[in-house]
Amino acid sequence: MKGIQALNPSSSNFLDEESIVLLAKAYDADMEDLKHELHQTRRILSRKKSDGQKVPVTLMEFTRFLEPFKEVFFELFRLTKIAVVLPVSSASCERSFSTLKLVKTHLRSTMSDSRLSNLAVLSIESERSKALDMDAFIKRFSVQHGNPRIQHAADTLEP
Repeated sequence: MKGIQALNPSSSNFLDEESIVLLAKAYDADMEDLKHELHQTRRILSRKKSDGQKVPVTLMEFTRFLEPFKEVFFELFRLTKIAVVLPVSSASCERSFSTLKLVKTHLRSTMSDSRLSNLAVLSIESERSKALDMDAFIKRFSVQHGNPRIQHAADTLEP
């Protein structure tokens, strides 16, 4: 997280080499290139600031600032892209684990992995699953199943 914070221009440790190196190691960046890129980026930004030009204020603006130079600042641009999307992807993981805790209770501890996975998806996508027409699913299942008792049960669903 310190590495992501160091890529944010509004942070007090913006472009702090020590913090960014921690993030870079996690994503197998070329450290030598990254150090040179950080030095050059600091110089470019200080020149822009002294000339009175607009400098990036947010992480997204900084990423857009680096985009035209993505071949030159390859490692730094790659890390900023990771930093932009990382919070979004980790939030969805947290939500999934939270849902999994609700679905897999002590009473359901013996269910198979595929059933648990299917129940978790239904729970995570609860808004979409509530909008489904269950009667249509039951009728389709009964037709494909072929068991007369199941077909009879599905026929009784019609009003």
